[in-house]
Amino acid sequence: MAWDKIVTADVVVQRCIEQLGLYQKMNRSYDALVEPGATSVRRPRLSLLTVRKNTGAAYGDVTRKKAKADTTMVETGLDVYAVGIANEMAARFESNQFLLNNYEISMAMALQEQFDADSIVAAQAGGVDDTFAASGVLAWGDLIKGNKIMTQNKVPRDSRIQIIPSNLEDQFLSLDVIQRAIAYGTLVNVSKGKFIQLADMTYYITALSPLIGGKDVVTTIYCPGLAFILSNFGVIEDAYDATNLGHVYDMLAHAAAELDDPKFGVVIADK
Repeated sequence: MAWDKIVTADVVVQRCIEQLGLYQKMNRSYDALVEPGATSVRRPRLSLLTVRKNTGAAYGDVTRKKAKADTTMVETGLDVYAVGIANEMAARFESNQFLLNNYEISMAMALQEQFDADSIVAAQAGGVDDTFAASGVLAWGDLIKGNKIMTQNKVPRDSRIQIIPSNLEDQFLSLDVIQRAIAYGTLVNVSKGKFIQLADMTYYITALSPLIGGKDVVTTIYCPGLAFILSNFGVIEDAYDATNLGHVYDMLAHAAAELDDPKFGVVIADK
């Protein structure tokens, strides 16, 4: 046999797991409410008020909202997330737990990727609001539509983001406005991904945006209006399988994403 020296690296091949951390951009203020343990979280949504000029109103007048009766509750039930592997005894002995440790990192990343995907789906809960001006072609005006609809609905202008599906990345980056923004250095690097920030909008390109009716969509999200509630994350349960000589491992989380009002998510779809 000819001389052959094989070296095994102590660093794994780069994982194909998207890590934009979109769920972290959403409203995370409810996490503390479920720390002791809960199956759901309720949040009060206040009624819109009416301004009167030069006139009063009786107690029961329709223009006088009641603090209790005219407040509606938004309730989000939490889901149990699980991602698992089987760790053979051979893998344990031969890698000194190196493989298990790296799979645990991958499990945590996979859960966070799912959190991002679920946040996008939650934002699209209201369905399609408008369509592209031309079939199959993304234009700057299509991106403006999402912003315009939110502004018409009096949604605050701060903390809005737009989700661009990866299938439209080439069209998005070919837009004159975006090309000029990139040329002037507004392509901003973040820790585990990239976004483009232009004026008061931040754009994320992602492979996690689902088709709606078989069509690509651009989703605008008002982040404070989408609750992402995380009760537990990274909980590991394992059991020994004597028949197959190994352990099964599950990494678990208790979480949910929900849009607090249909106005906080706008979807523009390809025709």
